[in-house]
Amino acid sequence: MNPLSKAFILTIGLLIFATVLLTCTPISATSYAPIQPSSAIHVLQVTVTNSTTTTTTNATVPFGLGFITTPIVAWVKAALTPLIGNPPQIPSSTLLTIGVATVMALISSTAAKLLVDYDMVRSTMKEVQAWQKDLNAAKKAKDEQTVSKLMKKSQGMMKQQSRASMEQMKVTAVTFVPFLIIWYLLNAVMGHQPVAYAPFPLPLMGTTLTFFYWYLLCSFSVNLPLMRVFGIGMSEN
Repeated sequence: MNPLSKAFILTIGLLIFATVLLTCTPISATSYAPIQPSSAIHVLQVTVTNSTTTTTTNATVPFGLGFITTPIVAWVKAALTPLIGNPPQIPSSTLLTIGVATVMALISSTAAKLLVDYDMVRSTMKEVQAWQKDLNAAKKAKDEQTVSKLMKKSQGMMKQQSRASMEQMKVTAVTFVPFLIIWYLLNAVMGHQPVAYAPFPLPLMGTTLTFFYWYLLCSFSVNLPLMRVFGIGMSEN
């Protein structure tokens, strides 16, 4: 793995670990005070109720990681409340989502520019497409000799195509987990609150846009221009 990738993944891991340590509050020693016999039944009822509530809360979190994600989400929510309000208000939450989508797109584009050899990817894809076009033309013309000649190159073409695909996967390998964590935390904080309104009904979205839909729109709108600016698309221009 590229040293830059290792350093980036290590930094994200350390930040997450530090956040967990800072948000987990140690149990106070007074919580272990002896229970009086007269209140034993009442304490038992409270314990059972709390246990049920905790189980229900953790069950809504993927893989039962509520004991980790709950304090982190609470910390993020407390940090963002002065900026977007509680519950999130428009236009503060609207602008925050645009900013997050822009920053994440910039990080992704920078990583792609540094890690992916797009000249090799474009050259390989152009060569594979030309081979595929010649093969289809030979099959259509029923030129068995040319088909046989081109089919001998099929294994090499598949290897080159696989290499080009793996080259493009470098960005996903570096950014997927950090981006997923950021998206999950923001979605948990903003929840189902509207963060934007469309001027007309959008397919599958309507006019009231939650964080999930508004982030998707922002991400697509920002990524396409940045890909052209950084020159990381499949187009040569």
